[in-house]
Amino acid sequence: MSDRGKLTVPYNTSDSQARASDPLRSIWVEANAGSGKTYVLTRRVLRLLLAGVRPQSILCLTYTKAAAAEMRGRVGRELARWAVVERHELASEIAGLTGAAPDEVVLEKARTLFARALETPGGLRILTIHAFCEAVLHRFPIEAGVPFDFKVIEDDQRNAMVLAAREAVLAEGLRGGANAVAVETLFALMTDTAIKDAIDAALVEGARLKPVLVDVAAARRRLQALVGPVGTLEAITARFTSETLLGPGVLARLVECLKGSPEGSRRCVDLLARLDPQALTQAGLRAAFFTAEDKPRAGLMTKKEIEAFPELYELLVAEQERLLALQTELAGAYLLDRSFAVLDVVAAVHTRYEAEKRGHALLDFDDLIEKLGDLFDNRAIAPWVQYKLDAGIDHILVDESQDTNAQQWRVVKALAEEFFTGAGAVTRPRSIFAVGDQKQSIYSFQGAQPILFGTAGRDFAQRARQAMQLFEQVKLHTSFRTLSGILAAVDLVCARPDIQKALLAEDKVGHEAARIQPGGLVSLWPPIAPLDAAASDGEWPRKPLDAEPSAQRLVAQRIAREIRSWVDTQRPLAQRGRAVRADDVLILVQKRGPFFQEIIRALRLENLPTPGADRLAVTGHIAVLDLLALMDVLLNPAENLQLAALLRSPLFDVSEDDLYRLSEGRAPGETLWQRLMASDLSSAQEAAGRLRAWRAELDFERPFEFLASVLYAGGGLRRFHARLGTEVDEVLSEILALALAHEQTEQPSLQGFAAELRRRSVTIKRELTEAGNGVRVMTVHGAKGLEAPIVILADAVAKPSTQQTGKPVYVVPDHPGPLLIHAQRAEQHVPQTSGIKDEIDGNQAEEYWRRLYVAMTRAEDELYVTGAFSGRGKPETQLVGSWYEAIDMGLAPSGERLDDGTLVYPQARPEPLAVEKNEVKPTAYAPVALPEPVPAPKEKPVISPSRAGIARPQVLESLAEQVRDAEAARKSGLALHALLQHLGRIDPTDWERVVPRALETLLPDHGHEHDRILNKALTILRRPELGRLFGPGSRAEVPFLVEARHRGEAVRLSGRMDRLVVDEEGVLVVDYKSDANAPNRVADVPARYLTQLGLYALVAGQLFPGRPISAAILWTELESLMNLPAALLAEARADFTLL
Repeated sequence: MSDRGKLTVPYNTSDSQARASDPLRSIWVEANAGSGKTYVLTRRVLRLLLAGVRPQSILCLTYTKAAAAEMRGRVGRELARWAVVERHELASEIAGLTGAAPDEVVLEKARTLFARALETPGGLRILTIHAFCEAVLHRFPIEAGVPFDFKVIEDDQRNAMVLAAREAVLAEGLRGGANAVAVETLFALMTDTAIKDAIDAALVEGARLKPVLVDVAAARRRLQALVGPVGTLEAITARFTSETLLGPGVLARLVECLKGSPEGSRRCVDLLARLDPQALTQAGLRAAFFTAEDKPRAGLMTKKEIEAFPELYELLVAEQERLLALQTELAGAYLLDRSFAVLDVVAAVHTRYEAEKRGHALLDFDDLIEKLGDLFDNRAIAPWVQYKLDAGIDHILVDESQDTNAQQWRVVKALAEEFFTGAGAVTRPRSIFAVGDQKQSIYSFQGAQPILFGTAGRDFAQRARQAMQLFEQVKLHTSFRTLSGILAAVDLVCARPDIQKALLAEDKVGHEAARIQPGGLVSLWPPIAPLDAAASDGEWPRKPLDAEPSAQRLVAQRIAREIRSWVDTQRPLAQRGRAVRADDVLILVQKRGPFFQEIIRALRLENLPTPGADRLAVTGHIAVLDLLALMDVLLNPAENLQLAALLRSPLFDVSEDDLYRLSEGRAPGETLWQRLMASDLSSAQEAAGRLRAWRAELDFERPFEFLASVLYAGGGLRRFHARLGTEVDEVLSEILALALAHEQTEQPSLQGFAAELRRRSVTIKRELTEAGNGVRVMTVHGAKGLEAPIVILADAVAKPSTQQTGKPVYVVPDHPGPLLIHAQRAEQHVPQTSGIKDEIDGNQAEEYWRRLYVAMTRAEDELYVTGAFSGRGKPETQLVGSWYEAIDMGLAPSGERLDDGTLVYPQARPEPLAVEKNEVKPTAYAPVALPEPVPAPKEKPVISPSRAGIARPQVLESLAEQVRDAEAARKSGLALHALLQHLGRIDPTDWERVVPRALETLLPDHGHEHDRILNKALTILRRPELGRLFGPGSRAEVPFLVEARHRGEAVRLSGRMDRLVVDEEGVLVVDYKSDANAPNRVADVPARYLTQLGLYALVAGQLFPGRPISAAILWTELESLMNLPAALLAEARADFTLL
């Protein structure tokens, strides 16, 4: 329950809310921050349901999954309460909602709405626009031209696919293949990093890029026309010297008359005196006529020299103008070459990426919007599709409309096409509702165009007027979140003309507070500068030096100490009558980076509770790196460096001193693993025992089983908690989910999973939506829609970098485009493209101020502002154009400047309400009598058929492994199995080429075995009598898990059949055995093999009831198949029955 206190809602606000929720009107709502957008949306949905609208006829589109879940929760809770609340209370609520007293029919309907919502297939349609598009495309896949079984890829998978496509295109070009000219141009003109940045910047444009790629040749022509005619780089460069006005005689006269000296370096004529008249160079001329910053040199001659030699001055000016024109033309030529090369490579990357998606039936988020928009634009099919949808959608609600991009508005407009025209406009009430705030549009990197909110509203208003339907624009300016003092501060800051323009506000920004309590504090703490480095005496240091903390660390420490002080001293929180708690504080930064982590670190050092970061990089997390090191070591014990890192991880208790003792003095060729296994150190013995146990299970466990065993049975999770905290839970849960998904792939091995983790870049977004877990630290983007009693803007001095307001690639989807421009720096632009750059960069710069508005309006009671100076430039210069400066300028005239430089607003501040006694008094808890612990559930033993016939599991079982080196035998057997598993799917003509390369991966350390295994695999596959095993009716590596009984005890059978053949002859189960001395008679087959094959046959009989089942062993050393009698198999498995 909120303790914000009483509210006074102005009449005009109540009236606006009522009109906004009126189901008979289409409404366009412009709502300030904290003005109750979700409240109005919820009330409109409730009124639509009360009006008799079917739940499935309402479509509410939200911006995020979290917003959709919150909305569904609010509506669901309200409907559930209506079903059980007292009659008079229900009548009062409905009267307040609709403005009219309800009769018995309405009350009865209200009580049944919850049940109706539950009975609606799929429930209330409150979802993101991407989820809606996905649902419609699955319903009409043929009409939309998408695979019927398509899947939507997440961002990390998309990034991995784009990376693979980019690397493939560049590699092919460097080899002289497709796009060789473009790739060579890129590497000739740009660095590797610049090439990566350019390609990524172009691809991130998404829907804006697609019009450019539709016709690449036309895009090139449009850019050529924009820049104008220019020569080739070689021709322009040659003209610098070939067309010079400074011939040998002229140059000599200049030097003589103006007394030029080669030793001088400041005057133009001095630099000209250095040139060889017979061999002028471009660099020499440019140095003479341009500054080091590449600007035209201003003082070509002194005033006296100009008066004495006016003709020479005119000559120098003409030469400078000629060089300047050539420089501009050269810049244009470079721009065209770079832009054309980037465009060609980006088009090739995009084509390869699209082909990869098609090959795997995948769509990304942009595809969902585009494909549905294309479907609605198809006049041959769209009417039928819209008719089918039309029958189900009567009311559309769009949340956060300011962040909806052009492609998404295209879908919304198509859905509402019939709302105001044709039969759809008159047969039943229909409406569209949108709510947004252009001041809070901060997602341009996702294609958001805030101006479209107003454009779309005017378009719908015109269509409604033409159809003579009710349409109204409503403004909600009253804040239910924030105290009046902070709102007044926001208004003062936003009154600055450039900020008001950035907020897209035609009138001055104004807020009204519904909270009646006085107060609302804004405090600007002075920014902190980095400490001066200690003066050096010129001598090399003889002791380790303590690094001075950075300014960002000092700011983080100051923030953490302040919060710690608030909590420890029980400081009253505004007018709430209670003390400040850690949960009350929300710290905002502009971007994730080192400062973000410094703040979390400082909070933890002060023992303040915090849920940590709102986004976690899974594959780069230190716990995941530790698990990867464990996999590497178990797969290859010779990995000395990984083993050393692993032993120092939370999974083991090996100290640095113990690790040194293990590593020191090893014999040549002796691995750390060998030393560990033989060590008498207690920590090393414990680590060796656990590693041996885990390694013994590698042959029998898949990635998920292995990791679950390490984390739970092996105590790994407890150890990670002790070192890294509970934040690691979400990371490890995601890793287990990835492992489970990997097991559905064609090669679900631990080695394959480790390789996949290294290829991917997985990030999880943590929902820190509600307080309750301590101090939250978030970016402004992540905090959108959230609030907190105390907000701290921690990096208000930071300003947008060139990378944020400028970019290497400018995509222009409209006039004069579609086209693509590459210019990484401002000086690489030409006059014809500079205007485009300035317009796009200006939009990015304006978003900086909209982020400030969002950040300030998260605060409910108190707002603190601070920042860190960098070591570059004067502090006052660093403040120019920053959030801090804007807030300081806006509040200084009405605020109070304290002795330490802190600015506090407003000057007149009410005393906070004293903390109630019961708030300070610690609560005494009576001891709780705990019941006896519940006994642990009895787990069913899991039995593997390969081990069912032996007394205890053995890692190395076959006779061949006893004859040859055990480790080599194990790996050789696995390699042969892998070849027999996969080669059947490859064209036999490619076997000779594929197998050697495969063996290099499968057996990198046993090259002497390659020829033997190659010959063995190919001989088996080519034997006619074994053709049935590898034909089209066969399948390799068939896993199973079934319930069974072993001697009356409930167990689970889990295993994997090497080969399963299903054809007209029946079902044949085959297991590969690599015994060197394979028996010639069935009677000599080891009993454990008979038990294993008998259980395989038993399981196959359950999978294929009514089909004849047989089992056989393929002896790989003899290359022969031995069929096993059914009676012998039945006898061997007699102790087992399936459930």
